[in-house]
Amino acid sequence: MRRDLVFIHSAGPQGGQNGSSGLISRLNEALGDTCHIIAPAMPDPERPDINAWLSGIDQAVSQAKSGAVLVGHSLGGSSILQYLARNPQIWRDNNRFAAVFSIAAPFWGLEDWEVTDFALNKDELGVLAHCNPMHFCHSKDDKIVGFSHCQTYLDRLPSANQITLNTAGHMMLDGDIDLLIDKILIYA
Repeated sequence: MRRDLVFIHSAGPQGGQNGSSGLISRLNEALGDTCHIIAPAMPDPERPDINAWLSGIDQAVSQAKSGAVLVGHSLGGSSILQYLARNPQIWRDNNRFAAVFSIAAPFWGLEDWEVTDFALNKDELGVLAHCNPMHFCHSKDDKIVGFSHCQTYLDRLPSANQITLNTAGHMMLDGDIDLLIDKILIYA
């Protein structure tokens, strides 16, 4: 039986070679025998609203079997963190997720990333400190969301694990993502 993997995509146009579509294809190719990928369309990805996205995440999570792997890319990565922080019973009480992966996620509130709707507050970070296992994956050559965003998450959430890629960029279309695949396979 394949484990469910809920994938929440990035902001911006999706499908074809846009957005997280290439990463979803790469994950499906590598994990297709072990994971059933649930990758819902999120509401209005070119003008995302956090409340609409949290509702979309909740709908996707409700489709997944207990023990699913939760993955978010870019805005999807930061949105799943808000979802978990605002709904701690989801991961505390019923083993809903085997693991959480936030990939190339912006840390909202850093210089030039001051969008308060998507930022985690101090209390939400405190809640997330107890969400395990949590993994932050980022490529050193990400030119859209710099590597410092990943480091900021790890500074705030020291029990989280880090997956450092070197050549995957932000969209993870090219380059080596084997470390990410290997880590997901642990939970598949």
